[in-house]
Amino acid sequence: MSEVITKQDANRLRWAYFGYFAVLALIMPYLAVFLDALGFKSRDIGELIAISTLCRIVGPPLWATYCDYKGKRLPAIRVGVFATFVLFFLLNQVTSFAGVALVMALISFFWSAVLPQLEVVTLNTLGAEQHKYSGIRAAGSMGFIVVALVAAGLIDWGGKASFPLLAAFLMIPLMVSVVRLREIRQLSQQVVNGASASLVQNIFKRQFLSFMAASILLQLSFAPFYAFFALYLAQLGYAPFTVGAIIALGVVAEVVMFLVASKLLVRFRLSRVLAVCMALTAVRWWLVADFGATLWLLAISQLLHAFSFALQHSAAMRFLHRHFPKSQQSRGQAIYISVAWGGGAAIGAWVSGITWQDGAGASFTYSLAAIAALIGMVCALGIARDKETISSSQ
Repeated sequence: MSEVITKQDANRLRWAYFGYFAVLALIMPYLAVFLDALGFKSRDIGELIAISTLCRIVGPPLWATYCDYKGKRLPAIRVGVFATFVLFFLLNQVTSFAGVALVMALISFFWSAVLPQLEVVTLNTLGAEQHKYSGIRAAGSMGFIVVALVAAGLIDWGGKASFPLLAAFLMIPLMVSVVRLREIRQLSQQVVNGASASLVQNIFKRQFLSFMAASILLQLSFAPFYAFFALYLAQLGYAPFTVGAIIALGVVAEVVMFLVASKLLVRFRLSRVLAVCMALTAVRWWLVADFGATLWLLAISQLLHAFSFALQHSAAMRFLHRHFPKSQQSRGQAIYISVAWGGGAAIGAWVSGITWQDGAGASFTYSLAAIAALIGMVCALGIARDKETISSSQ
């Protein structure tokens, strides 16, 4: 009986990841395209994305503290999904800088409730079978691929301003999937003596600080990709279907890596895995900076997404799950998402908006991203070896 339940739970989780990343496949490449259609310059776009990204710093800790206190995570996930659905309709009605900034900030705040808590639900559901995480997470990559292949054509057909309505439509499968999700019931985490001190101690351990420094620099390096990549390819003369295919190619490589990531993480030390991921990410941005107009080199850069995202993300989840006890895992995830993904991405978006110069500074911007990834490689080597040895033996 338990095997049947485990299979059902795994399938529900797969569909949740599929739905989440299907929506993300539209948001990530085409938000800047939508903002460009509203008449905003690259500096405005960078500032708008940075403002909305800042809510990924505030949101995850608030959601995580609530979830850890209550011992329930699904209510936060469902509120985040349904509120985001409504806000996309509102985004379709605003055009001013202030209005767009406010709605995007609210979308970011509620959207930030979903993935960190979904990750915790997944890891807790898997229990001792953590090796199955990569296979479940690969379903999200499949959702991303499906939408990435058709999104450019849909945007081209419906017009760039159709972005919010398309996003709302894509939210429907995600809403269905999160309603069907189940989670393992946990006792609410009431405040106990030493609990906060224990969390602070875990945060200020050298291993975690090195990990966070590398993660921040990685997200900073990704900022021009998230903010301007689709625009960049259009400026280079690629057709809409080609743009979608190039974006999807990176996610195909991601899926393959997710399927083998667990074997690599057992075999190799975590710090070395993360350092290699950062080094290959630097190569990726160098190729985009200097050879973006050459299709086969651009394709190679996208294949490196297997390392700069899939393997790095699997390693990050493994690190966080071992570093924080169960009572702190939502907050540990939240710190990672808010500080690394939120803070790093916000700074990167702001800097990219300045250096992009409506496309004239594209090569320079991606070169800066490559430098950030190289510095992150050095930081990744600072994760303590004894922690890795313990984890790889479990």
